[in-house]
Amino acid sequence: MRTRSSTKKTVRTLDQRFEEQRRLVSADIKGYVTTGDEHFPCSLYHHLASESVIDDFLRKSRFYSLASRRWKLPRTRAKLLDDDFYTPFSNMFSSILKYFWRDAFVQGTRKVIDTHAACLPHMGTKSADYTSSPSFVIKAVGPSFWLQSSGTRPGTGEVGFSNIASCIDVEMEKGMSESEKLARVAIYARQIFTQQPNRRFVRLLTLSSEHFRLFHFDRSGLQHSSPINFHDDPHTFVRIILGLTSPNEQDIGLDSSIQWVIENGKKISGTLSTRSSDGQEVVYPLTRVEPFFFGGNIRGRATVCWRVRDPVSGEDLVVKDSWRDDDRVSEHVYLQEALGIPGVVQMVSCEPDRAHTKDLRGFDAVTAAGFQNRIETRVVMKSYGQPINSFTSAMQVVCALRDAIAGHMELYKKGTLHRDVSVFNILLGKPDAKPGDRGILIDFDMATRRNGGTTIDWRIGTPFYHSIAVLRGNHYKDPLPRDHLDDLEAFYYVLVRIIYGHDSSGTRHPLIHPFYKWEAEDSVLTSGLKEAVFTWDFLPPIIEERWPAPCCNLIIAFGSFLQPLVQMKHTVNACPPKRRTNTDSDMFTKVEAHYTHVLQLFDRAIDMLGQPESEWKIDYGLSSDSESCSSTSSHEGNPPPAVPPSPHSRKSVEAEYSSRASLKRRSDGGPDGEPVAKRINSPRTPRIAPRPIAPPPIRAPHISRASSESF
Repeated sequence: MRTRSSTKKTVRTLDQRFEEQRRLVSADIKGYVTTGDEHFPCSLYHHLASESVIDDFLRKSRFYSLASRRWKLPRTRAKLLDDDFYTPFSNMFSSILKYFWRDAFVQGTRKVIDTHAACLPHMGTKSADYTSSPSFVIKAVGPSFWLQSSGTRPGTGEVGFSNIASCIDVEMEKGMSESEKLARVAIYARQIFTQQPNRRFVRLLTLSSEHFRLFHFDRSGLQHSSPINFHDDPHTFVRIILGLTSPNEQDIGLDSSIQWVIENGKKISGTLSTRSSDGQEVVYPLTRVEPFFFGGNIRGRATVCWRVRDPVSGEDLVVKDSWRDDDRVSEHVYLQEALGIPGVVQMVSCEPDRAHTKDLRGFDAVTAAGFQNRIETRVVMKSYGQPINSFTSAMQVVCALRDAIAGHMELYKKGTLHRDVSVFNILLGKPDAKPGDRGILIDFDMATRRNGGTTIDWRIGTPFYHSIAVLRGNHYKDPLPRDHLDDLEAFYYVLVRIIYGHDSSGTRHPLIHPFYKWEAEDSVLTSGLKEAVFTWDFLPPIIEERWPAPCCNLIIAFGSFLQPLVQMKHTVNACPPKRRTNTDSDMFTKVEAHYTHVLQLFDRAIDMLGQPESEWKIDYGLSSDSESCSSTSSHEGNPPPAVPPSPHSRKSVEAEYSSRASLKRRSDGGPDGEPVAKRINSPRTPRIAPRPIAPPPIRAPHISRASSESF
């Protein structure tokens, strides 16, 4: 295999190009590689050919010698290299296809192609400029295969990763490391998964002059066999070749419930079959032949989302396929509880247990050490608008975020905590959406039960939107479990991302400092930068220019409300559990008050946006006369514990913030293209005293669905 870059701007050596691609697949296979014995390949594809039928083939074959029990290949590697290296292997493969798959071979639906000198183009993020050259591929024609127009190269026989059943690599390089072998086949597998979105697994083969190895990739990672002598065991070898070239798409790892109509190598239409809520089969036509969302990784949830249309009502729907860990509650359980709740995605039907990766690997009662089974789930849901960051007006985005928070509140009352609030998981409602459905909370893959002792793991969810407590979780000895405050803080960061990354018409702008650094993988650095933002007593002038005053007031008030709660939670987390009782109870007995107050802030902003612009005014003193909705009376007679230093207090964080908090001009570290911000002591930017601990008072909320009952 050779990996090439097609870009002409940068000259890279072969090794550099390979290393770049290896890094892309390393996260998929590192730590998730299972080494099997001969049992796995020997157990496969017995339904395709019996021992006696394979015996007949071996007796008749011109490419296998029963007397010497060898395939007719050069005996030494040196002789292989001296001869036409690939022709003997091609003859061997083709003879098997021609004998067993005579119709498919004659019709050209399965064909062995020598691609060692071809350039099969890559697709996907950070891969589009690259190509690969497996030794051989199995060209496939059928309802799941299409020809990528850029994939045609001289001598390829019009093949690409989009229309092949498998790859076979013949190892030419002596002394190649095991990690490099794994990386090479993983690159092939990743491209097959990417360009064939209805793939459940990919199986590939590598050969030397004496042995073969089978590589099986699925959403749990990689399983590969030990080397097997294909001269001594021709029956297993023939069955593996038959499996990799089978005309039955399920044999080669495809989900046959998704099919396309192919004309001239292109997908022109397609269908998706599933089960309705009453268990009946329903066939939905695809409104787009390609998924509108696809992660592209080998291992993990591998979420794929399709747009379909109800064949009876004509309603547009979304179908989501994903693979969950078998120890995680299926998303459909939470969606079932969300039925009828405004502001939350509505499920139409589901298939919660479509396939298990343990079954794809042939595991019985005992699985390999380190293997984590994953279960495929299909959910059909109502269709909504674009992600919330596709808004076109201030009123639209504020209403959308408000309704998503209200939906989150109702779910929390039923015992569900989302844990993955982000701009990607809040959709705009349909154009004619009524209040309550103007914003929709989606994606419950990471959801859990509240008060269920949920762990603090900053890897769950999207780091940019993680609460400070979640980011610091690993630094606390006995952290509190995730709760509603963590998700409310995530909603605040959604608002931050929108306000600081867009203007009120939805036009995107580069994030100013320090927000663009919240993407860092360093949870300590990110938590420190977030805490610093809570101390700001101003809005940068550029934000005042981009957004109307009600939106500026909203983000100021939302941050003022959260600041004491964030500090209180840090205090509780940093203290021994026996000293937490009063404060802990105080935070969690006011859940409804917390939600009600936040919704009131949004309702106030919505009301003001509906008023004449002449009545708008940025009020930096919103919280100056506030009463607390998080009482501090629990400390009476028992002074609160001293607040320990924050775990983010490393010099680098302090230096970052102290040097840039005043938002100086771009030469001070802002991203290229960022408009020059005025200094914070500009006459246009009023300053206020440090925020009081107490949040604004709670007045009668403008919501009709918020229950007065305690959570």
